[in-house]
Amino acid sequence: MLKSTKKLSQYDVVVVGAGHAGCEAAIASARLGVKTLLVSTDLSKVAALPCNPSIGGPGKGHLVREIDALGGVMGKLSDASCIQMKELNTSKGPAVRAFRAQVDMDLYNQNMISELAKVKNLEFLEDEVIAIESKNNIITGVKIKNNKIVQSKNVVICSGTFLNGEIVIGDDIVRKGGRIDEDSSVGLSDSLLGLGLERGRLKTGTPPRISRASIDYSVVTTAPGSEGAISFAHPTKDLFSASEQVPCYLTYTNPETHKIILDNLTKSPVFSGKITQRSPRSCPSLDRKVANFPDRDRHPIFIEPVGKLDGLFADWMYIQGGSLAFPQELQERIIHSIAGLENAKFIRYGYAVVYDYFLPHQLKLSLEVKKIKGLFLAGQLNGTTGYEEAAAQGLMAGINAARRAQHKSTFVLDRTEAYIGVLIEDLVTKIHVEPYRIFTSRAEYRLLLRNDNADLRLSKKGYQIGLLSLERLKRVKQRQTAIDTALSLLKHRKLRIGGRSISAYQYLARPENNLASIEQEFGIEVTGEIAEQVVSEAKYSGYFDKQKRQAERLKDRQAQPLPADMDYATIAGLRNEARLRLAEVQPANIAQASQIQGVTPADLTIILIAAHRLTHSAK
Repeated sequence: MLKSTKKLSQYDVVVVGAGHAGCEAAIASARLGVKTLLVSTDLSKVAALPCNPSIGGPGKGHLVREIDALGGVMGKLSDASCIQMKELNTSKGPAVRAFRAQVDMDLYNQNMISELAKVKNLEFLEDEVIAIESKNNIITGVKIKNNKIVQSKNVVICSGTFLNGEIVIGDDIVRKGGRIDEDSSVGLSDSLLGLGLERGRLKTGTPPRISRASIDYSVVTTAPGSEGAISFAHPTKDLFSASEQVPCYLTYTNPETHKIILDNLTKSPVFSGKITQRSPRSCPSLDRKVANFPDRDRHPIFIEPVGKLDGLFADWMYIQGGSLAFPQELQERIIHSIAGLENAKFIRYGYAVVYDYFLPHQLKLSLEVKKIKGLFLAGQLNGTTGYEEAAAQGLMAGINAARRAQHKSTFVLDRTEAYIGVLIEDLVTKIHVEPYRIFTSRAEYRLLLRNDNADLRLSKKGYQIGLLSLERLKRVKQRQTAIDTALSLLKHRKLRIGGRSISAYQYLARPENNLASIEQEFGIEVTGEIAEQVVSEAKYSGYFDKQKRQAERLKDRQAQPLPADMDYATIAGLRNEARLRLAEVQPANIAQASQIQGVTPADLTIILIAAHRLTHSAK
């Protein structure tokens, strides 16, 4: 267990709130050598999984691999807590392939507690932060519930869904809380508002949990994990065989399910008007799906394990795709109408959460608030959804808070080099009316930002900032050397096939050929951890090269900075929408301006001319 400090002192960085964002932020900050305090209302639940007991997926899994490549902990803890690992989209191109792990909810939390406990420079406080302390828009510390002040010049807020959170079932606010078993945070949101930050309100939800023993397995389809070497921290390591993994199960809703829902829509807080806030479009509640897609006579329902068969949550099963906030008796009728769940015993009913968030255009790319020096925001507080998005933001905020304490430059990833860069730039530059979720489709250069090359892209940066060990970096370099050697061999080994000389590399590039055919025709064997990289390079090198050129052009545009004091209100010719959004975001360069929602190419031309004039008039 983590011990709450009894003697508070001055800290270089204070992290407020745990969860995936807070834990990554605290660990990164402390490992970079600065004195760090993690404040949480319950140190026994620092990394609880309040919703889905899984980590990864397309886009999300890419984030986990990038977090690991930079020296974060989510990947290795997912591996250590995994009860099923799956590789997704294997029939599609390399850009969208990704890993997804079912994890033991209790084991993941315990592994995170163990990880936190061994970090030097890190202390813990079990308490609630009720206000932010500042002077002249510069952070000075935080006030905790007993009105004591903890002094620090750098504060990272990772409050998740707890700011003025309300749990809703039917038309009743069951309780104030960020999740069903924990209270909400009340004063902190108003304190941030008092600092001049704009806030909004969002909704999320979670499905029921049912007893494993109450499922009729004879009428559901088993959904096993994947065979082969798959893991987040060691992508070529075989964690365990598919036969050892705990299976998931698949069933479907049916017309009876849909009739119950449609006949009772007014009892759903989403349709009754009790909840007006937007929820993630990518993860709608079951009643929303049924109402929005009347032509569909069924929707998939995945029944997922929450823990090991001999663990604390052995009997808990999660109803993926069945998010509900109906009154409890209606939830039972709906779930009992689904094949295999006719006698399902409820362990926990589904519910919705409504909570405060702060509009992310108020942040720099470092996740520091523009108006308040030393204040960083990360996770669902910024209007995102998901463990992975939260962890990525927490890692970056923790790194930058520590670097600020050490008077170092900020560490920022752009959208040409990481999904983390896509995530943060999208948050800062675009308008968001619902919780933001990362997708592979959001990355213009997704062929370059693959799941299989995250370590090759980012490990050097992780080592340079001080989070990744030299040993890890050497292993990555060895892998890159092995890939380069194999590619060179393929390019130089030639045979006459079909009357013309062709290299093994050119032969492999043909859609119908694979590594087995290369070994048969050319006698070259490529196996192990470099095999997938070699195949991808041979078959998609033309596309990779095209995207590399596009990314380089974007970086050239990034080299054109925009003055920090540019007054967009005075620039003639700008459309009102562009003027407003540019003033809100205050882009640092023309590339960032081009990503802002509502800014057109014509607007960019006008901005460039104005920036040129302003720069030359200042000389």
